[in-house]
Amino acid sequence: MKSTILYLVLFLSCISCVSQDQKDKEQIKETVLKYWKTVRYNDSKSYNNLIYDSKNYPGVTASELFFLNKHYNEINSKVDLLKNIKIKDTTDIFIPSVKMKYVQYIFKKENDTNNLKKPLVITLMFYKPNGFNKIYNPNVLENHIGWDKN
Repeated sequence: MKSTILYLVLFLSCISCVSQDQKDKEQIKETVLKYWKTVRYNDSKSYNNLIYDSKNYPGVTASELFFLNKHYNEINSKVDLLKNIKIKDTTDIFIPSVKMKYVQYIFKKENDTNNLKKPLVITLMFYKPNGFNKIYNPNVLENHIGWDKN
């Protein structure tokens, strides 16, 4: 009888973990969808509401929103940003015990036969204690300076 109860408790806790993980992923997907919508419509207020502690990084958020909005059509034509949401797990570089999730997009420059341009990388980081409805790192762009130049 005790072993049956133990198995039942273990089974229910496994179901609960899977269910919570699924809820977390749905929250991240919803946040990513909102993010791209704010970028598309250049809505700086909504954009800043999606970035954790954005009030401390007004220059970063403004410049990144400007760049992403300016290149939204080009970026979205390569990958449907609203349908291509792949959530991955990672750890903090400095504190490996800190678990995080992220969604990343990588865009190689077309007509760069010599591979002189590094790809544009967009990474949306999520940290559960801050909520999956906020993007943890305000710096989402990598290699964007000069990326739009031929």
